[in-house]
Amino acid sequence: MLLFRSSQTRLPYEIFDIGALLTRPRAENEAIIRGLCNVAYLGDCTALCRVLGRYKMFADTHDVGLSSHLMLDGYWEMWVTEAIASRIRPGMVAADIGANLGYFSLLMAELVGPGGFLHAFEPNLRMVERLQKSLDVNGFGGRSSVHQVALGATDGEPMVFVVPPNEPKNAHMVPLNGDVPNGASLLHTQTLSGNPDWSEIEFAKIDVEGAEEVIWSGAHALLEARKLRTVVLEFTPARYQDAAQFLDRILAPGFSLSYIDPHRGITAISRDELFARNPFEDIMLMLER
Repeated sequence: MLLFRSSQTRLPYEIFDIGALLTRPRAENEAIIRGLCNVAYLGDCTALCRVLGRYKMFADTHDVGLSSHLMLDGYWEMWVTEAIASRIRPGMVAADIGANLGYFSLLMAELVGPGGFLHAFEPNLRMVERLQKSLDVNGFGGRSSVHQVALGATDGEPMVFVVPPNEPKNAHMVPLNGDVPNGASLLHTQTLSGNPDWSEIEFAKIDVEGAEEVIWSGAHALLEARKLRTVVLEFTPARYQDAAQFLDRILAPGFSLSYIDPHRGITAISRDELFARNPFEDIMLMLER
């Protein structure tokens, strides 16, 4: 086994304090996390790395878009990391929808504490296997469940799951139209409302490469019961047939509208301001009620 260590000078910290995400300047936190970042290659395109200066995480060395950053920097999208840390409380039931390798799942599993629970949803089996091991090795297996599920608007709808080479974080679903293409797989959707085990979800992060709209449609029971109170949702207007109508449906259950600005953090935004932006830009909305 080959072991690689950060080339930076080791800082006087043994483990990163998650509470510092909300109390210390971001640049300082990022420097500390980089200084605590280690990587061990385990073979079979798998690396074990330390993320957020705290968690052991199994990364995929074929994955250029996400694992490269986790292995060398130890963090991903710090503005979203901070926002999630500011909203999850001990005892909550949280959901990471589009969990991928589980970077946010690990953070959320710690924040809910032993009295809370995390549901991680990820249809990609290769990612699921690593995600489950990461939760287990950090001691979060008893307070979490990983679901290899493609969530959608209805139960049992056949969909084609496409994973771009070397970019599993950009995996997406398309309707079945004839044969399943080489390299893709056939999945059947489930709804968030269709499983009573998911009825207690209070916080959800939804980042599913354009499937946000159908997942929202399938979450009607959660929304009507008002159990789901806080949602971090990736919103890309160009991906939806009618983005304005989708936003109206999002806000209808009483959610306030903010977004996570990469520099200013959680920031209020009006409907008009949102649609004045580049429609191809991925915007991480913060919805609260």
